[in-house]
Amino acid sequence: MNNITNKVVIVGGGPVGLTLSLILARYNVSSLILEKRKEATPLDESRAITWMPRGLELLNWLGIYEKFHEKGVFRTFHQFRNQHRELLVLPFTTLQTPYSYSLQLPQHETETILEKAALETGLVEIRRGHEVIDIGQTEESVMVKVQYEDESYKIYAPFGVGCDGSKTMVREKLEIEKNWRDFGLNSGVADFELNCDLPKDVSNIILDPERPYGFFYFAPQRWRLIYRINKGEDREKASSFEFVRGLLNEKLPNVKIKRILWVSAFRLGEGQSNKYHKGRWVLAGDSAHAMGPSAGAGMMVGVLGAWRLGWRLALSVNKQHNLTRLLQDYSREQKVGADEIQDNNAIIFRNMAISNPILATGRSIILKFLGYIPLFKKKTIEKDALLNQILPVFGAVDQYVSKSASNLKSYGKWILGKRMPYISNEEGSHPLEQNTTKHMFISIGKYHPKREQKYFKSLCQDSEYPICKEFLHIGADSKYRKDGRDFVFALVRPDQHIVSILKLS
Repeated sequence: MNNITNKVVIVGGGPVGLTLSLILARYNVSSLILEKRKEATPLDESRAITWMPRGLELLNWLGIYEKFHEKGVFRTFHQFRNQHRELLVLPFTTLQTPYSYSLQLPQHETETILEKAALETGLVEIRRGHEVIDIGQTEESVMVKVQYEDESYKIYAPFGVGCDGSKTMVREKLEIEKNWRDFGLNSGVADFELNCDLPKDVSNIILDPERPYGFFYFAPQRWRLIYRINKGEDREKASSFEFVRGLLNEKLPNVKIKRILWVSAFRLGEGQSNKYHKGRWVLAGDSAHAMGPSAGAGMMVGVLGAWRLGWRLALSVNKQHNLTRLLQDYSREQKVGADEIQDNNAIIFRNMAISNPILATGRSIILKFLGYIPLFKKKTIEKDALLNQILPVFGAVDQYVSKSASNLKSYGKWILGKRMPYISNEEGSHPLEQNTTKHMFISIGKYHPKREQKYFKSLCQDSEYPICKEFLHIGADSKYRKDGRDFVFALVRPDQHIVSILKLS
């Protein structure tokens, strides 16, 4: 059964692997997913359930947002409380994005939608029950050894991507080291079917030093409880059905439990691979950067990384550009993005560890004070929604350099390395809605159609990357333009991050 294929081999058929296959399909690149599980994540084992606004922008780019919208439920606020009162409310409604909310959906539904969409492209093959047991590579291809039932076989392909989770075999075989940060605590996660009259659009985090916990709605009649397993408690016992039933009855005595769906315990820790690629193998998702359980951060960082990787792999498959430089850029930029989220999670995990009543009181005072500062609330929710990440694109292989243009770090609302701005009250079209698969120039400076067209043609002549045939010509009165005397163009990647801001003389 050994064979040679021109498909990109993806090890792991979870949300990240399936998303990557869909991204590649938009570039007409075929992929083969090898997944040892015979079925998708069980329906009652909800696991990763949160799609943040930036992830929803990716689903829109893929053309499948509506399928998620039909199935999901929506959250518009984060609320932090102590055991006595409300401390801080963070509204999604202030976000500058088409999606001013998070979408909750059980992982089973996410995988089912993604898998169906992938197969419908005709460019994705999924082999379930096929476990990768060994890998290798040469300068020209990768090798994958696969166990299926009582037989094994090998596949030779141009590229391989490890999306096989935090206990990744791919990283181990590549001998890429991982750094692990342990916070000395265990956390419990429990999903219930129950009836209650609590608000469904709010996530409640109760910072009780005796046992912090959170509670929120994620599917029809389904709710999630997260809680700290205290030091000295037996982890197995503290993640039993009996324990969580008693805990829920204690914290929310007025709810009526219909069924406990799933309970699991997690060590609060984070892993970071030293690098994300080696030769023709690449790591994505938890294989590259394992996240602790925190509002779907692991899945979101993983699928956004797949977006950043997908267009680069497509260029490499088509042998258009420098493979090593492209993958080095992916590794460097994605690591910075993952580090930012892990540092943010570390603050959450350290707060979960607070058991001293005096420290907890001090924290409550600080959070209550911060709740009166609109800018703090805005910046915090933007970071949570993954809309403020600035990638280190300076020196990237696709950054535009020209003797006839000056490279800027920012211009108005346009910031180098950041995702394109979105202005909610703009009456015209939004650059973020272009959904292009190529790099795109956008004129954001002085308005003069004839001269803008002339500058655009000169820019295209010097570009080494596939560029949209037409630049995005924003209206003269658009809020996306900055008033001034200079002609300025932003070069935006397919993943919607700004790689160059050019002032032309």
